[in-house]
Amino acid sequence: MKDPKRVLKKILGETADLEALAATGEPLDLLVDTLRAVQRIRKTRQWLLEHTEIDVALAPGTFHQLLDLPEINFSEESDRNLEVHQHSIKDSRQADDPVSIAHLNTVLRELFRDLSQLNDLKTKEYPSLLLAKNMSGDLVDRVVSHLQALRPLDWRGVGFLFTGWQARGIEQQFRNLFPDAHRVHPLRHHMNTVQLEMAFYQRCLEINIKWAVTGMDLFKVTRNDDLHATVQNVSELGSGLWNIVYNGMKIKTCLGQVGIRFQDSATLFDASSVTLNASS
Repeated sequence: MKDPKRVLKKILGETADLEALAATGEPLDLLVDTLRAVQRIRKTRQWLLEHTEIDVALAPGTFHQLLDLPEINFSEESDRNLEVHQHSIKDSRQADDPVSIAHLNTVLRELFRDLSQLNDLKTKEYPSLLLAKNMSGDLVDRVVSHLQALRPLDWRGVGFLFTGWQARGIEQQFRNLFPDAHRVHPLRHHMNTVQLEMAFYQRCLEINIKWAVTGMDLFKVTRNDDLHATVQNVSELGSGLWNIVYNGMKIKTCLGQVGIRFQDSATLFDASSVTLNASS
């Protein structure tokens, strides 16, 4: 990079103390690359917030509640004798402590695992979701109830001959819930298809409940066919954080002067405290 100071001035603004940054002796071109990476993860955060309702700029209280998940709270490491020791994050921090970048990465790894498994399930077994446009978490149990009420009305040998009026009532309720799902009406002819698809939504509901404290809404994601893109964005966010930490180890003093601290991931996302402008 020919003139990193010029680019830094664009990114940090006219009031930036470029001489103080240069005086650290740390590579300013690497600082430019790292600040641009911060700008990218801010955009990714906004995309996830708009498309999934989850805010990855975790507040301390939100992260502390996520520590109720063993997958996030506990980690294991082996000593020289190959004995495995388990560590609890909750035991080493207070509820209002800042969320470090390392801890945020731990959350993202678990979130990515859940979302990528769900995306694989959708790709392999549910390439076409017939109810997605109208499905929400509160409808899962209602649809299951409709199926449970309708099946006994299908009498062996005569079908719905004597129970048609009851079946039509259930089918109308189902049609009212899913007016756009033309391929599964009337329900009596598509019960197996609907029941199979409900298994996917039940998994979505399970993941929603697991991550409820974050506000994530997988039904909004599937409604807009954004699951694959969500997995990609979470992956890119994790990679971006890793690169920021990896490069940042070489420019710790510069990042500190700018206002970014590894022990407080909020400094990566808070544009009011660390303002970053677009650069060419």
